Amino acid sequence: MFRILRLKEEEFMVLQQYNDLLETLEEAFTYLCKKADVHIDTSQQVKQDSYLAIARLVETHVKLADWFHDKEEALQIIAEFERIIDELEVLGHFDKSHIPEQVTFSTYVLPVFEEWKINMQKQLMPFLAH
Repeated sequence: MFRILRLKEEEFMVLQQYNDLLETLEEAFTYLCKKADVHIDTSQQVKQDSYLAIARLVETHVKLADWFHDKEEALQIIAEFERIIDELEVLGHFDKSHIPEQVTFSTYVLPVFEEWKINMQKQLMPFLAH
């Protein structure tokens, strides 16, 4: 049986901010699905901001792994994010690629991120619902 995670106010705030960041990152990826190859300057800024958001997620995963250390499902979902990042690098998400970015974002990045986000939010919601 898992221990009940009792959150301090600071931990609750971290989880709220983390959840907000998940939503914002999804919005950024949705924008890039539609505009990545059209509005180059804005898209470049959105991509840069998404890289920063990803870095913040990864930093927060260290805390979450500690808080959820006895929740195997949550730990697996956190680890899955690292695999997603590795695959994005292979696809050229972080480098120049011959595949149009809109195609990369709409066929891979957004669907994979959305699925992962839903699974992650299932882990967060019991703590954010209070």
